Order: sequence, then C-alpha cells, then structure tokens
Amino acid sequence: MNTVDLSFAIENITAFHLAFTDQPGYWEDYRGGGAAAESARFEFRPGWQTVYPRTVEAILLRVRLADGTVGWGEANTPIGPEVTALVCERLVGPMACGRDFGDPQALWDFLYDAQRGRGYAAGFYLDALAALDIAVWDALGKSADAPVAALLCDTPRQRIPAYLSGLRQATLAARIESMRQWADTGLRGIKIFLDGDLDAGMAELASLQEAGGIEQWMVDTLWMCRGDTARRAKCDFGELGARFLECPLQPEDLQGHRELLVEPGAPIALGEHFRTHYQTEAWFAEPRALDIYQPDVGRTGLSDGLRQVAAARAAGIPSTPHMGSGLAVFQAATLHFAAVCGNECLQEYQAGLAERAALVSETAWVYADGGFQLPDRPGLGVEVDEEAVARYAVAV
Repeated sequence: MNTVDLSFAIENITAFHLAFTDQPGYWEDYRGGGAAAESARFEFRPGWQTVYPRTVEAILLRVRLADGTVGWGEANTPIGPEVTALVCERLVGPMACGRDFGDPQALWDFLYDAQRGRGYAAGFYLDALAALDIAVWDALGKSADAPVAALLCDTPRQRIPAYLSGLRQATLAARIESMRQWADTGLRGIKIFLDGDLDAGMAELASLQEAGGIEQWMVDTLWMCRGDTARRAKCDFGELGARFLECPLQPEDLQGHRELLVEPGAPIALGEHFRTHYQTEAWFAEPRALDIYQPDVGRTGLSDGLRQVAAARAAGIPSTPHMGSGLAVFQAATLHFAAVCGNECLQEYQAGLAERAALVSETAWVYADGGFQLPDRPGLGVEVDEEAVARYAVAV
C-alpha cells in the first residue's frame, strides 16, 4: 500500500474566473448549427436542452499549503464559473484554512458535512469542493515528488488509450476528413453527439463507419431521448456496434434508466452529473441503471471520485472518466484518475479545449499514438502561467 504522508494544512486559496472571449467557443462551428436562442454569453443549440457558453470559461483554484507548496485545481463549471470562484474564496476557504487534515478525503468529508444538513448535495458548492480537492492532490504530489496517480493507487496504468469527444466540423465531408486524420495518429475511438434527430444520427454514424479507420464509436444523446425513442436509439445504435449510448434519458430518471438497461442494444453509459457517492448508490444497486460509469472529477473531486469508482467496481460496473469543459488542470486530473480506473474502456479526450488550455499553462500530458503516457512529473504535471491567467481573469 501507498505509505506517502498525505496529511496537510491549507494556508490560503485564490480562485480565478477565466473567460477566453477572443477564442472559438466550446462547440465551435459544430455541424454548422447556430444558436436557437442566445445572449452575449450563453446559447441553446437546436435539439438540446442544456445551455452552453458562447466562449470557453473556467475556474482555476490555487492553494498554498502550510509548508509553502502550491497546487492548482479546476472544477468543471462551464456555466457561471464566477459563482464557484466566489464559493471557493468566501465560503470554502474560511472553513478549510488553518485546519489540519489527515488526507484529502478528510477535507472533502469535512466540507461536505458542513453544508449537507442544508441540502447542499450538488451544484456550485460541490464544484468548489472538487476544485479544492484537486488542488490539494496536486500540491501533495509535488511535496512527495510523485505524480498524483502514484498517490491514488500503487500501480497506476502507464498508458491510457483515448477516444475523441466529437467531430465538430460543419459538414459531413469535413468530419470524415478529420476522422481520417485522427485515425492516422493511432486514435481508436470517436464519440458523436445527437441533436435530437435520431434518423440523422443513425445516417451520420453509418457514413462515418463506411468511411473507415476507427474501431470504436460512442454515441451521446445529451439526455434528449424520451420513451420509445430511447429504446429505439439503444437498439439501433447497438446494431451499428456502438460501444455505448451515453446519457439517453433525463439525469434524474432512475427508474427509466433501469427499464431501458434491460432492453436489447448498446450499453448505457452515464455519470457526469453526479457529485457524490451518496447520489450514485441507488444507481449501482440492483436493479442497476447503467452499464458503464462516467465520473467527472471536476465535479466529484479525486477523493470522492475514488469512492464512487470503488463502489461501481464492487457492483461489476466498469468506469471511464468523463472529460467535459475544462483546461489543462482539469484534463490532467481526469487523466490521472483514468490511470487508476480499469482498462475496459477508452478515455475521453477534449482536443479542442487542450488547445485553449495551452494559452495559460504547459502540461506534461501530450497526446500521441492514440492516447497518453503517464508522465513522471510531480503533481498533476501542469505548470500554470500566472501572468497568462491574469490576462484572461475576470474580476471575482
């Protein structure tokens, strides 16, 4: 077992709300679609219920431990990151600073207990806990002169094969060309997103498969299937060999997912909306509601994420971390976490956001030959450029 001392005390924390207003948005020119309704900051894409930022925004958290070590954390909060930043600085910081903790999990439990009686079981408060948890793990890895993955388990994976999260070009021809370019790099899998038109999604996947070059295909419906549509999607994409069907129903619909799970077709994958192991317990219990678990460490933190994956493993459910909207710190934390999950699934990779992340940081996690090699750099393996952070920071 790992014998590294994980005890610590926090001296101070500083949160940064970043907005990349001079860069392309998260979805870029995806399928050539515009926003059905939008403001200067937010947009609603046709066929999706979820709001997205028009430009990439993020929250970075810097923590300084009592021994002087600095670590960086990041929550997955694409909408309203300034809220998470305020929670970090005005609520979480005053509660956590100056106390001694035996390990990061003790910190997470302390802060969760502080607000659980008031119903803070998810949302921005838990996002703040995730950012701080990641930052502390980064600092502890630097103190121990070890990668975070080596602190999370004794034998982390050294090689992490990846799949691309979305072909975001405007036309099918351009998406096929991009797919071929990625296949030439050794990439084995790609996930496509549906925009509410199941027939169009089926035709798209069939065309991409016919063009060839990619072994595994994943399909994300972004919670937009309803009733018979979900059953049809599961069956039809299963016939096309989809590795999994992601987020088919509304995220609260436990019973609906249980009923859908036993229908024939593609395996069901979900998990990015969960924050805690308290939320996942019912979904892992019999009758199960999912086949593949996708924890998002930008919402669970590494500490509670470990508990969730352990519970999923005990229930016979494989895990592959979700990688949503985040910069290099979030991506690195996700990849360290993937190194301690099982190897049953490929790991999601947000290539476009990796380019945005390079504007404020340098990372040891470099995509090559279809995936990532676990770096030996201490902590998360990310060097944050604080001068660049200041250029993109919005006043909290």
